[in-house]
Amino acid sequence: MAYTMIAERDHHKIRKQRESALIVLANAQVMEAEGWTVVITDEDGNTLPLVEFEASLSEKFSSWYRAKRRPVVPTTILVPNLFEASATDDAAPEAVVAAELAAEQADTPVAEVQQIAEDDFETAETANAVPAESAKRDETALDVDELAD
Repeated sequence: MAYTMIAERDHHKIRKQRESALIVLANAQVMEAEGWTVVITDEDGNTLPLVEFEASLSEKFSSWYRAKRRPVVPTTILVPNLFEASATDDAAPEAVVAAELAAEQADTPVAEVQQIAEDDFETAETANAVPAESAKRDETALDVDELAD
């Protein structure tokens, strides 16, 4: 087999071997989209991450294949400043918990729940009954007939 894809996630490993580079690439893209870490070994024995393998394919088949553009992922990880003085150093733990509960209650609006009585629901008989509007139309038709005479 020319190409081997190895995908790893949570102590699981999947290995697929295919002759077609594009089939291996498609499988690898699906696996990566589902959260797997994917590497591909090409026909020369070189092990490449998916992005590099796709770039090598776009060079190899430059007349008809273009690599997909991938969004730039920021590599900066935001962490709290450990050297900054904390605003809650002087506050008692009870006060911190009370402040968090108050903020939580302020953020979530409480909607009133309407009570629905059992009589508000239709029964099978009322649901299948003839609508009252047709009876009113018949009465109106009779009144028009009486006026015509």
